[in-house]
Amino acid sequence: MIGVKELVSILLLNPTVVTMNGENEIIQEGFVYIENGKIIDVGSVNKLPYEYKYSDLVLNLKNKVVLPGFVSYHTHLSLFPLRFMGLGLTLSEWEETVAWPYESTLTPEESLYASKLAVYAFIKNGVVAFADMHFNMDSVAKVAKESGLIANLSVAILETGSFSYEKTLKENIELYRKWNGVDNGRINVYLGPCCLRYLSREQLSEIALIAKEENIGVHVHASETLDDVRRVKEKFNKRPIEVLKDYGLLSENTIIAHAVWVTEKEIDYIAKSKANVAHCPVSNNILLSGSMPLVDMVSKNVRVGFGTDINPSWDVISEARLAYYTTNTLYGVPSRISPYMLLEMATGNYAKFKGIENHGKIAKGYDANIVVLDFTGIRGWPRTSNIYEAILFSGASIETVIVRGEVIMDSGEVLTINADEIRKAKKTIESKLNEIYGK
Repeated sequence: MIGVKELVSILLLNPTVVTMNGENEIIQEGFVYIENGKIIDVGSVNKLPYEYKYSDLVLNLKNKVVLPGFVSYHTHLSLFPLRFMGLGLTLSEWEETVAWPYESTLTPEESLYASKLAVYAFIKNGVVAFADMHFNMDSVAKVAKESGLIANLSVAILETGSFSYEKTLKENIELYRKWNGVDNGRINVYLGPCCLRYLSREQLSEIALIAKEENIGVHVHASETLDDVRRVKEKFNKRPIEVLKDYGLLSENTIIAHAVWVTEKEIDYIAKSKANVAHCPVSNNILLSGSMPLVDMVSKNVRVGFGTDINPSWDVISEARLAYYTTNTLYGVPSRISPYMLLEMATGNYAKFKGIENHGKIAKGYDANIVVLDFTGIRGWPRTSNIYEAILFSGASIETVIVRGEVIMDSGEVLTINADEIRKAKKTIESKLNEIYGK
């Protein structure tokens, strides 16, 4: 394979270009010209400038579909090995019996191997960017750098069990100093006040002060379950979103994970602040947490994206599909949300975090974060009139992934993480799980 890291120019030739620049902005038999990590030109192949044919790499994508890559706004890469465990338990039951026994003994090496597996799955599923919160985040950062994906990282700051507030806050600040802005801003760091129920008023005040003084974004779980809302009200005498507002932690640099149990007033607060919501329908259903009021949020222009959290398939598109199903069930006739709107959320057109400000469309000047779908197989769809439905529901395979002009998967082969590393990671993690839970 050509040394993809050294490529300056790439020409995507003859694909159907789903620009995400408007529902009717689809180019059949088009081209995308990339140079130095940016999209320089997009158009119909019959208007292709002659000089583009001499690009460092030309991919003939006839009968293929290209669109902006997918974004996961809330993940825990190191929990990837647990994604099939404890299905049907409530969140608190799952934390107690599945997560805490694993997390409390998780070593930096194990986090590195678990993250390799998770990132490998992300690439195979067309994810080009993610926001991750967990522990041993220096290990996660190393994997993110190696993988080529865009990463927004934070340490879960909390006071509970074997985790102390002072230690986790210190680790988050060290992570910020070491990794924020690395690789031309491909890796960035936020603060991660994990859950309000695991923090005191004084601790949350300190986090808010650091965020304000250093201009650091925040990634936080909020209103995931009714129990979470109850415990926050007992501690702060207000609902979670109200607490975030009062402490100055609602802004366009905030990622709110879940936001399932929110009031109309809280939705208004989120919308006014331009905070970003990570909608995680799969984990919310698996852990019996509830269903986020997606239509209410979208109607008020809340910036919503999808988070894979502990999704067993580790797939943003499966989140979008479930959001479509549950929204139709909750709100009834007529359908309040379209496949195109869901793909806007999946491709980073609504919600933003540092690192993906210039992502979400195939248009001049945007970062070249692109996925290629193979529509030639049995799961393909020949009609552009239903292209958004086909992308969402057909299960067409993802063939190529490009991030900032770097080809990180080609013809289904991940180029940045090799198979030997994956085998070693699986063996290490299998041993870890057997040690904790038995065979």
